[in-house]
Amino acid sequence: MEQPNSQSFRYARLVDRYSKYVSSPVLRLKFLNSALGVSQTRGFWERVPIVGSLPERAIIVIELAKVLPVDQPAPFGLRLAAWLYGVRYAVYSLCVAIALVTAITLVYAASRVVSSLTVSTEARDISLDVQRPPSGSGPAQTLASIAGAGVKPDKVWLAEQGDGYDFYSNGARVLTEFETEGIRRRFYRYTLEALARSDVAGEQLSRPVGIVYHISESDLLPFTDRYNSSLNNQSRSLLEYSRAHRLYNYVIDRFGRTYRIVADEFAANHAGNSIWSDGKSVYLNLSRSFVGICFEGRGTEAINEAQVYAARVLTAVVRSKYGIDDANCVTHGLVSVNPSNRLMGYHTDWVSEFPFEALGLSNKYEMELTAVSRLGFGYDKAYVTAAGGKWAGLEKADIALGEAAERNGLTIEQQRRLQARVFERAYSKERALE
Repeated sequence: MEQPNSQSFRYARLVDRYSKYVSSPVLRLKFLNSALGVSQTRGFWERVPIVGSLPERAIIVIELAKVLPVDQPAPFGLRLAAWLYGVRYAVYSLCVAIALVTAITLVYAASRVVSSLTVSTEARDISLDVQRPPSGSGPAQTLASIAGAGVKPDKVWLAEQGDGYDFYSNGARVLTEFETEGIRRRFYRYTLEALARSDVAGEQLSRPVGIVYHISESDLLPFTDRYNSSLNNQSRSLLEYSRAHRLYNYVIDRFGRTYRIVADEFAANHAGNSIWSDGKSVYLNLSRSFVGICFEGRGTEAINEAQVYAARVLTAVVRSKYGIDDANCVTHGLVSVNPSNRLMGYHTDWVSEFPFEALGLSNKYEMELTAVSRLGFGYDKAYVTAAGGKWAGLEKADIALGEAAERNGLTIEQQRRLQARVFERAYSKERALE
């Protein structure tokens, strides 16, 4: 005996439901016997809920037509079932389309849930590692290929100027929304030979002769798309603060956007007490003589590829505009001094690991620190520790200082005191300009 299945029960229920259209008990019994006696073929569509019952409903309508009065109009339910059966293939196609859309929607929703969970996990990992990147990573390693990737243009010029931006021929785009003015540049250039003779006459200049690179040391969020709004707000706060205090000439935010803060012809308050020499000339108070470029970040490993590229093209713009020599593109940690205790490193940002090569520059950690070798400044363990240990430029300065002391028949400390007096005289001249 054939076992009844769910589709047989469904058909029987349909027959029973449609039997209500027959008012005569005799005719209703006749309809039930004839309809239930029809054999059913089961295909794919007959197994689908609702629309799969259309063939069965068509059979039932035919059986009903045999017992209903011919002089009366067919009930609406019967006419609707007959019409739907006639257009069943269109109904099937519509069902397929709805099923596909539903499936795609469910898959997309599931992927979004999985993605949000993944991003959340990654964000937690990044927040833990924002100060502790993987070994071997960092801008210098990531962008090692940039160092020789392009030909440095002989001349960079302003190609387009619009409302809120300057666009340069090398692709640099400088945003001017936060631009302000400051104190006009006035400073002295001294020569090493003159300082060796205790001559601090100097030459007064008013155009920038170098660049000092800084890092903001501001608080950071994980650099992921989940924090776009907060990242933008954080950058804007830094820009507004920098403008209010005239801290830098340029700020490069974490998205690699370059903003001019204090116009080039004005001095920003970025370098404080500072000394640098390109091997021929010596400059004090680099806020007046050098352009200040700041990366938004915290720790030397916190900057990214977009920022390094922005700094590269901005450096080319500034150097081209003012004829700045490579030797005068340096970092804050290598120039900052404290006159009160005559020690290097009052500020130590970028005292190590600055990606000079990625910016198309020579490595200034190789250059002699004139503040140590010629102007009486020393350094302590904290300064060396901040740099991760001694480096070539500091060792060269120590050697030069020792040789000068030996020539003069002095101890190292006596030589430093002699040089400190030269610094004080030059420093007083610089302060007088303010």
